Amino acid sequence: EVTKLKTVNITSYRMLNMRSHLTRTSSHHLIATLKKGTVLGVALLFISGCSDKSKPATQIIAKVNDDEITVHQLNNAMAKLPLTSADNLDSVRLDLVGKLVNEQLTVQQALLQKLDRSSDVMMQIEASRREILTKAYLKQLISGLPKPNAEDTKKFYDAHPELFAERRIYNLQQIIIASPHPPLAEIQKLTADKTMTDIVAALKQNNIVFSASAATRAAEQIPLTTLAVLPSLKDGEIRIIASPKSISIVKVEASQLAALSEASAMQRIPQYLMNERAKIAINDKINLLKNTSKITYMNEFSGASKQVSSLPAPATKATDTSKSVERGIAGIN
Repeated sequence: EVTKLKTVNITSYRMLNMRSHLTRTSSHHLIATLKKGTVLGVALLFISGCSDKSKPATQIIAKVNDDEITVHQLNNAMAKLPLTSADNLDSVRLDLVGKLVNEQLTVQQALLQKLDRSSDVMMQIEASRREILTKAYLKQLISGLPKPNAEDTKKFYDAHPELFAERRIYNLQQIIIASPHPPLAEIQKLTADKTMTDIVAALKQNNIVFSASAATRAAEQIPLTTLAVLPSLKDGEIRIIASPKSISIVKVEASQLAALSEASAMQRIPQYLMNERAKIAINDKINLLKNTSKITYMNEFSGASKQVSSLPAPATKATDTSKSVERGIAGIN
């Protein structure tokens, strides 16, 4: 047993000497290699400096007292900014982190002063919550709508040459007489054979309320009822145009052709048609919810139930499109 113990001790001693030798050799070799300035030496130094206790990166990008600011908050703030070039991305991110820190500092102070319990702040928080939830629901509602196909797009293009193939830019003078207004026949008699200046004077003399404007407008910025008449007017000609809500007196000072190519129109029309489908889907859903829910108007609003009980019935595609075009088909441009 003594012999065995000696053998073990000798073996252990030799192993320790060998380990020490290897360590010294490795250290000398590493130092020599580093002195030569090789890339391998730098890599070895980096590896030897790594600790087994290193922690994985977290989502936290800053701490403000006991509160944490996460990379998700930064990404959310970045998403609200316009497109940023790669050249200044780092500076933009750093600036946003600074703003998030400042914001968190002020939030902490507001909470310390219990401002979150004030009635005004609570109402604003609730209003924001309602708006966020409403947008989220409507976004989900329209996400499943079918997208317009090529046939839908071409049909809309062919139905509205005044907006595309025959599109014009108009220099207009316009007088609008909103409802309630005198009968159309009376307005026609009052304005017959007069210049726009004389018409303004006659309207004032008869105490007729109106608004006047002069502007250069593209076809898509003009109500459809007016736009349908303009191509037939010569420069300098005046025309009275009646619509359900107003009477317009329009003079075309000048106009020029500014056609929109079919290829360009085909790129813009689908988004417009998609917006219109979304409006119809939302109206349908809100009307359905109202018809299947118990809604009671109270106090001074008790008599308003018939007036606001439902949204207007969704129009057919043609009618709905016309209404949107009258608003200037903002979705296209």
